[in-house]
Amino acid sequence: MRVEIPYDRSRLGFDIDERRVIGVITPSEVASAPDPSSEIEKALRNPVSAPLIEGLSPRGKEVAIAVDDITRETPMQVLLPPILRGLEKAGARRKDIAIVVALGTHRRMTVQEMKEKYGAETVENYEIVNHAFDDEAELKYMGEISGEVPVWINKRYLAADIRIATGNIIPHFNAGWGGGGKILLPGLAGEETVGRMHVHSALTTPNGLGMENNHTRRLIDAFAERVGIHLLVNTVTTRRREIAKVFCGHFEKSHRKGVEFSTTICGVEVQGLADITICSSHPADLEYWQGLKGLFSADLATKVGGAIVEVTPCPEGVSVAHPRWIDYLQYDTEELKEIYAKGGVEDLVALGLALNVAYVRERHPICIVSDGISDRDAGKMKFHKFDSINEALGHLSRSLGPDSKVNILTHGGETYPIVK
Repeated sequence: MRVEIPYDRSRLGFDIDERRVIGVITPSEVASAPDPSSEIEKALRNPVSAPLIEGLSPRGKEVAIAVDDITRETPMQVLLPPILRGLEKAGARRKDIAIVVALGTHRRMTVQEMKEKYGAETVENYEIVNHAFDDEAELKYMGEISGEVPVWINKRYLAADIRIATGNIIPHFNAGWGGGGKILLPGLAGEETVGRMHVHSALTTPNGLGMENNHTRRLIDAFAERVGIHLLVNTVTTRRREIAKVFCGHFEKSHRKGVEFSTTICGVEVQGLADITICSSHPADLEYWQGLKGLFSADLATKVGGAIVEVTPCPEGVSVAHPRWIDYLQYDTEELKEIYAKGGVEDLVALGLALNVAYVRERHPICIVSDGISDRDAGKMKFHKFDSINEALGHLSRSLGPDSKVNILTHGGETYPIVK
């Protein structure tokens, strides 16, 4: 049989004996909202355990809206206008509204990227601020949570009288699910906060994909509670990036309702664990800092000792903002724990994510098909690089057997495999 999976803006195909295939795992097809703006406005009129926008009395107040960046698929160009209209209708002045880009520790967005993500009209008419995770002058310290994680938060967002959070709800290997307070941690947190969070996550739940209430989600919720979110607006999208439903209200209660709905799309029943899982990282494609998400979906669909073939374009390479990550990826989990215990780690975020990758790598041999990852870097990451899916599959079939069973994940960056 011939199978095609997403790869950047195109698709890659490969041939496989259909008798070997356990399943082709892909998000469920659901209808998009007939009128996305009306769907957003309906959610804003019916918030879960939170006031309406007019109930926030925005007249004469500073408003900050946290939004995600180009590494996320939230349709912000559709989501933002109804929120902005609602604020201004309730009396907010345009000059008092700031849109704060929750970069986490990603690189800054360019003006052109902002226009594509948020809409040219929004960029031209509102102040948009890139979060500076590594500039202490732009952050405020608010104590600690969980005994070891400092609360450093974007000062501009915290200073606003009204704080709104946005985002999209899809499976995530640290937080269980995206959305909710995750827009603040790691989105608007300081570098040390993000680093401690990632190490905490890797040490407690190295693959928490699909877990609604894991250690990291509890940490995120505690952070969001400390900072304060007045209104959450989260989308759940179809696999074509169209809005299916919008959830608005209290940052925890409305988010959990959104998780229930997102599970009906992204939670896909798997008929059995595979000897080999072929996984596209789509839509987490920009660099391997995002592309690694496919590993954690594949991990849940693969036997321990079974192999993963990850297909990920990564046009920006391994990581633009974290050049030390490639060094940490050369170590195994015990070595990384020793490095962390000694202290003085240059990039805690990178070390935390290296721990996550090492966990999967120690459970599964990993092959990679990528135009953006060099042979040298793949070797440093302890991955086996191949030029095509068929070449990788042929190599694994020789070692695991010609009849070894295969799962195929078409959208590994946003799929939660549920083993039957």
